[in-house]
Amino acid sequence: MVPKEPTPRTRCPICGKATLLRFRPFCSARCQTMDLARWIGGNYRIPSEAGEELEETRGDTDADE
Repeated sequence: MVPKEPTPRTRCPICGKATLLRFRPFCSARCQTMDLARWIGGNYRIPSEAGEELEETRGDTDADE
């Protein structure tokens, strides 16, 4: 019987190490906490044009007062 090729493991998005099922998709509680801190800190953002339009309209209303 021919041994199977090892399947590629999922890698931790923070440090690149192999993930553990317990912390998936991370490798440890440390990387899990680092990711949470990035979310809370606002590091993960999706740029949108709607946000810029809202800021412009807010500025216009402030000038009218």
